[in-house]
Amino acid sequence: MMNQRKYALELLTYASLLVCKPASTPIDIHTKLSLTRSVTFTDVQAYRKLIGRLVYLTNTRPDITFFVQQIFQFFSNPATAHYIMQ
Repeated sequence: MMNQRKYALELLTYASLLVCKPASTPIDIHTKLSLTRSVTFTDVQAYRKLIGRLVYLTNTRPDITFFVQQIFQFFSNPATAHYIMQ
């Protein structure tokens, strides 16, 4: 059985975010995401895979639930700006 710390580290590695600095909040609550403001993301499967992993992580990390819900809204038609929000 995989523990949540290891799972989170693998998720950060998968998303190439392991070297990033931690933030006090996962997303600025005033950020407005839109379908019309950005170029369509080319690798939709990678976006969906990342969202799925983040949804699983919310079971033990309720502090990221708002962020995951915000980017999950664009699950069917992600844009580059939504992927960068990760």
